[in-house]
Amino acid sequence: MRVKQVILIILVLLVSVSCSSYKSVNRAKGKEIKQIKSNKDQQYYYVFIEANRKKILGDLSGALELYYECLKIKPDAAAAMYEISNINTILKNYDTAVKYAKMATDNDQENKWYQLNLAELLIATKKYEEAIKVYEKAYALDQKDLEIPYKLAALYTHVKNYERAIQLYNEIESSLGIHESLSLAKQQLYYNLGQKTKAYEEIENLIEHYPGEPRYYGILAEMYTNDNLFIKAQENYDKLFTIDSTNQLGLLSIIDFYRKKMDYDNAFKTVRKVIDHKQIDYNQKVIVLVSILNTRSEFNIYNQQIKELLTYLKEKYPDKKDSYTLYADYLIKMNELEKAKTEIEFILNNFEGNIALWEQLLYIYSYNNNFDTLYTQSKAAIDSFPDHDIFYLFNGISANQTGKTKEAIKSLVKGLNLTKTDEIKIDFYANLGEAYHDNGEYEKSDYYFDLVLKAQPDNLYIRNNYAYYLSLRGEKLEYAESLSKVTVQKEPNNSTYLDTYAWILFKLERYQDALFYIKRAFERGGAESNVIVEHYGDIMYKVGNVDAAVELWKLSKELGNASKQLIEKIEKKSLN
Repeated sequence: MRVKQVILIILVLLVSVSCSSYKSVNRAKGKEIKQIKSNKDQQYYYVFIEANRKKILGDLSGALELYYECLKIKPDAAAAMYEISNINTILKNYDTAVKYAKMATDNDQENKWYQLNLAELLIATKKYEEAIKVYEKAYALDQKDLEIPYKLAALYTHVKNYERAIQLYNEIESSLGIHESLSLAKQQLYYNLGQKTKAYEEIENLIEHYPGEPRYYGILAEMYTNDNLFIKAQENYDKLFTIDSTNQLGLLSIIDFYRKKMDYDNAFKTVRKVIDHKQIDYNQKVIVLVSILNTRSEFNIYNQQIKELLTYLKEKYPDKKDSYTLYADYLIKMNELEKAKTEIEFILNNFEGNIALWEQLLYIYSYNNNFDTLYTQSKAAIDSFPDHDIFYLFNGISANQTGKTKEAIKSLVKGLNLTKTDEIKIDFYANLGEAYHDNGEYEKSDYYFDLVLKAQPDNLYIRNNYAYYLSLRGEKLEYAESLSKVTVQKEPNNSTYLDTYAWILFKLERYQDALFYIKRAFERGGAESNVIVEHYGDIMYKVGNVDAAVELWKLSKELGNASKQLIEKIEKKSLN
């Protein structure tokens, strides 16, 4: 029995020892796991801090590399994802920035800042509906941060969900109380929804809370004016000026009120008050006058009153350039171009010039066919603004008109290379066609005329000139006839077009057809043109009526035609 007991004790001890060993091994393994985990955390935080240091020092590339290293250590590290998103935003890699911003929010859904970062990126990439959803999550996380619903309301407004935007503004208002920006935003939203009564109520609430603020009466008055409720508008303007009789915004606003109800006596009186008002910025005064000056219906009827106001502005502000430019603009609208020219020349001599003023001045010289002055002044304009295409166009036209053909071509080519506007390119093509023709470079001339007609097949002026030049050269007469035929079909009473067509038919030896069209040209104003009358004589000669031809040649001479060929035709009674 004793042996068995010893064996049993040994077995018990073995079991006891083995269990103890098992527990000690397991405890060791647990410590090892915790140690490994602790080491990973330490490694992560060390790398993360180093990445932050590099970012602060401006080494974005180095920081980015370390943030990616953080994710290798901790693949679910939302903070590293957030920083990767931020750096890619700075680098304008928006797709990558959005990707990591989404990963950050997925891994830490309770972090408001991650949500806001993602929302702003979605806005930047114009994904407004997605941005709204993210902002809503951020708003749910922090109801006290009122900047979130404010931005969210703006987004809802952008996507035209006006009801939700109003709801958000109301939530903000319940925390802040009545506030101008909220009321004005809601007022506009109610207008968008067609709920005008509620729009009025928003401003009335502002007035109720701030009865001494004149601006709110002005806003309400403008609303009533827009809805043609002039009596109510007047009531609110009266309240405004009772509080502040010289209120700047009120004076500017009531001018439009008077204009809309067509009370121009009061409108112009108020404009004069605005000009006199020392606290109203000069530029605001200019804006008022520009609005009236550029409203055709008002200008046509009240141009004399407008002139008086512009003159008064010059008297009050003789040192301001716009006082003179407005008056010059008025003179141009009145077609008083000589006076306008004098006014603009004064401005350019006394103030810093600008492109618009130079363009106006050069246009007037061109309109008056003052090509010598146009040539010198366009060169001055080019010196001041060497990259402006129109000045080269004016210079090219004037150079060609004053016999400087090669210089004209050079200027027009340079201007054409500068211009980016198709319509202006066509003007360059047309004038290059003229210049190359005058320089005897007919192939280039034809090339540019064809470019014009390719872009503008109904450009009758170019059709006529191109066809006439071809007829003078006796080249491509069939093509010239097809060009010119369109002009007489479109404008059958234009003596110049009729003469060109008749002359081309003459060159084609279709004399009876030519006679028909030259007679029409003569009857429709061509009798005053020595060229048309001479052509008429030539055609009459070819159809066998020599006496009539000689009489027409003599008439052409009386009209100022002093060419040797014409005199020879008269003397010899013969067509050379």
